[in-house]
Amino acid sequence: MLRIYRAESYVGLQEYKTAIEDLNFVISKMPNWPEVYFQKGKVLHDSGFVGDALQLFLQCLALDEDFLPAKLEAEKILCDVLSPEKLGESLKESAWNSPHIRNKPFILGSEVTASYCNLQLCPPQSLGGSDVLEPVSGGLNRAQSAHALNSTKDLAKEDGLKRVSSEPLLSGQGKGALLKRKLSFSEQDTVVCEDGRNKHKKQGESTKRDIGQLAFGTIPGDLIDVSDFECSLCMRLFFEPVTTPCGHTFCKGCLERCLDHAPQCPLCKESLKEYLASRKYSITELLEELIMKYLSDELFERKRIHAEETAEHSNLTKNVPMFVCTMAYPTVPCPLHVFEPRYRLMIRRSMETGTKQFGMCISDSQNGFADYGCMLQIRNVHFLPDGRSVVDTIGGKRFRVLRRGMKDGYCTADIEYLEDVKVADEELKKLRELHNFVYNQACSWFQNLRNKFRTQILQHFGPMPDREENIQAMPNGPAWCWWLLAVLPVDPRYQLSVLSMMSLKDRLIKIQHILTYFSRDQSK
Repeated sequence: MLRIYRAESYVGLQEYKTAIEDLNFVISKMPNWPEVYFQKGKVLHDSGFVGDALQLFLQCLALDEDFLPAKLEAEKILCDVLSPEKLGESLKESAWNSPHIRNKPFILGSEVTASYCNLQLCPPQSLGGSDVLEPVSGGLNRAQSAHALNSTKDLAKEDGLKRVSSEPLLSGQGKGALLKRKLSFSEQDTVVCEDGRNKHKKQGESTKRDIGQLAFGTIPGDLIDVSDFECSLCMRLFFEPVTTPCGHTFCKGCLERCLDHAPQCPLCKESLKEYLASRKYSITELLEELIMKYLSDELFERKRIHAEETAEHSNLTKNVPMFVCTMAYPTVPCPLHVFEPRYRLMIRRSMETGTKQFGMCISDSQNGFADYGCMLQIRNVHFLPDGRSVVDTIGGKRFRVLRRGMKDGYCTADIEYLEDVKVADEELKKLRELHNFVYNQACSWFQNLRNKFRTQILQHFGPMPDREENIQAMPNGPAWCWWLLAVLPVDPRYQLSVLSMMSLKDRLIKIQHILTYFSRDQSK
C-alpha cells in the first residue's frame, strides 16, 4: 500500500515513469491483486497512453469482475474512442495499418468479439520531451495483453464480466465502413466526470454538455415516472439534488443529515470523509432541469412544502430550538463546540432559515431543561473536516419557557421574552446610587484578583463593559452585570435565579451579596 501511495504522489508531481516503477514492483509481488492493475492503468491514462490503460483496466476486471472503478474507466475510454465522429475520422486515416497495433480482440461486458481490427487506440506519446515511457517488467506488454484477453474469453463464458453495453461495438465485417450504434434514451453511455459524478451522454455527444441544447422534446411524456426522481432517504421528490463521488444522488438536506451521523454513503457505505471535509455540495444541474421540465407541478408542490417547513423552523416564539448545555447571558460571548448529530442539524437549520438564533438553557432533572434561558445569536460558524463545528455566539434576549417539545432529536419550546420593569422619580434615583456602588465594588473585586485568574477571564470573556449613563436603556439592564455574573464562580442554579429577575434593583442586590462574600474570601 505504501508503494501505491507513493506512486500516487509521483503522479501528482507528473513523474509518471517513477510511479510505474513502484506499481510494477507491487505487481511482481502480488500479480493477482486487481487494485494494482487499476492504479497502473490510471497512471498510463493520465500520461496519455490510453490503449495501454484500457488493457490494464480489462486485466483488472479479469481478476475481479465487480471492480466498479475499472468498469467505469474502461467504459469511458471505449465511449470516447468508439464515438461515431472519432470512428469516422479513423476510418479515413492510415492509422488502420499502423504497425503499433496488433490484431487482438476487444472485451466488452460479457461479450468477447472474436473479430480483429487494426484500430489504433493510442499512438505512443512522449512525456516531458524525449523521455518515452517504456514498458517495464511486471506490466502487461502487448503480447501478454493479447494472451490475457484471449484467456479471459473462457472465463467470460462461465461467469462473465458484467455488461457495459447492450451490444457489440465492433464486428469483423465493419472494417471498411463507419460503425453505427443504435442507442435508445434508456441505453445511454455513462461517462465519469472529474468531480466524480455520473452523467449521461448520447451517441456522438461531447462530454462537456451544453445544457441548453438537450433534446428534451424527444422524450415521450409517458416514460417519465415520478418514482424515478425520488430521494431514497426521504422518499419524496428530489429537492436540491446532489450526487456523491460514488455516484448516488440524494436531497442536499437528506445527505447532510446522514453525514451528521457517519461520513459514509447511505447506500453503498463508501467513505465520504474527503467529500464531507470539502463541504462542496454542488447541485446536479441535469437532474434539476429534468425535474423542472417534466415534473413542474410536483416540483412546485415540493417547494411549497419545503417553504412551510422552513417557516416553521424560523419562528422565534413557537417551537424555538433549545441547546441544553450551559448558562448564557445577554451581551456575553458564548463559544460552543458542536459535535452531536442533533445539534449539528439544529445549528444548520438556524443558519439556513436566516434567523441565526436558538435558545440556551441548563439541564433540569425533572423537566429536561430549565424554565429560564437566553437566546444566542450566531456570529460565525467554523466547520471542522470531520463534520464538527465551532460556533461563535453572543447572548441576546432572556426568555421564560411556556411549553416544551421535541423536534428531530433536539428540544424545542414555546417561549415569552423577559424585560426589566422600569422605575422613575425617587426610585430611579435610589437605583442609580445602588448601581454605582455595586459597579465600584465589582471593579475593586476584579482588580484584586490574581493575575492568572484575571488574564484567563479577559481571554475568555473580554474586558468588563463600561458603566452606562442610562441604566434602563436596554431591556436586560446594564451589560456589566451580565459580564460579572458570567465570570463569578457561582452555582448555576443561583445564576439562573438572577437571570430570571425582571427587577434591576433585585439583581444588583444579589450581585452585591455575591461580591461581599468573595471580597471577604480575598481578604483572608
